[in-house]
Amino acid sequence: MTLPEFHLKYNRAALGCLLFFIGTPLALLLFWRLAPSSWILRFELQNQMGRMAYDTSRSAGPEAVPILQKYLAHQNPGTRFITISATGAYIDSHQGSSQPLITALCQLAQHDASLSVQQHSIIVLRSVSGTSTEVDLTAVKLMHHQDETIRTAAKELLLIRITRGIDLSPEVCTVREQLRPALERADPESCAAKILKAFLEECGPAQNE
Repeated sequence: MTLPEFHLKYNRAALGCLLFFIGTPLALLLFWRLAPSSWILRFELQNQMGRMAYDTSRSAGPEAVPILQKYLAHQNPGTRFITISATGAYIDSHQGSSQPLITALCQLAQHDASLSVQQHSIIVLRSVSGTSTEVDLTAVKLMHHQDETIRTAAKELLLIRITRGIDLSPEVCTVREQLRPALERADPESCAAKILKAFLEECGPAQNE
């Protein structure tokens, strides 16, 4: 009598393990295929699944904005860091509905306690492809930051925006002389150098006072 009971218990345990190993991947597959993208994004950010959150953000709708805002303010700097990347993916694909996220990134770039988060925020602001006084003023302010890596990232952000031909805020001309060395190092025949030269000339000495 003892032997059959043992086999019965053993078979039940084996069946339970089998269902677990089959059911768990199936449940995850159904979750990723059927759940709203906002649920998926929240799950990925909670679990710091950076690459997946990046991909989800690119295809998500406006419902992703409050989720990204929430995790940009997360107490864990690692979570903020991967959320910044996901936010850049969203901005790149959804310029029209990204203003709240642009504002959040500008705040992180200026005030976050982590220098790596600040620097990453500045780099991701390159995703903003249109006119933005907020981005311009943030970069100008950070050109005077005490940390060299932050100043360099801010300078590169402005140079990228200039050479893209974006209509920039007049305040960018106040850091004209800090941008000039980039022109001196560039190939004078390159398109980027010509655009930068034209911008610096348009600033004029009076605007640089």
